[in-house]
Amino acid sequence: MKIIFLDFDGVMDTAYHNTVLVSKGLQETDEYGVIFDPMCIKNLETIIKSTRADIVVTSSWKYLMSYEELLKMWNARNLPGFITDTTPNISNHRGDEIDAWIRECKTECEYVIIDDLDSRNFNEHHLPHLITVNPYNGLDEIAAKQAIEILG
Repeated sequence: MKIIFLDFDGVMDTAYHNTVLVSKGLQETDEYGVIFDPMCIKNLETIIKSTRADIVVTSSWKYLMSYEELLKMWNARNLPGFITDTTPNISNHRGDEIDAWIRECKTECEYVIIDDLDSRNFNEHHLPHLITVNPYNGLDEIAAKQAIEILG
């Protein structure tokens, strides 16, 4: 099983895209929240097509929306891949939540973590799996290539 532990804000929702939307007088949000950057969506799709990985949401959006609501948003926005789950809400430390999900999964999995939080928010054994993106550009082509390499 291959998993992408995916954050939204700063990864899929970028400062660059928000600036473009504002400058063109377009809406930054829809009924679900901030609109994701089309380039980040394209790069996520590249990762998924290449690796056949599923998505586990680590984003703080999981506190605002249930798993079912996240699925509804994902489908309504026609986003790539499938959200398998969210990490459990057990800690303020994202790495601990990822570890708890992996323990509960009970299936061996290869994984990548794509986030804009720095490495202090993860456990040391996560570092070879962690791709930290710049929140201005989010999930860019370089990060997508790294994710594909990590997932093999």
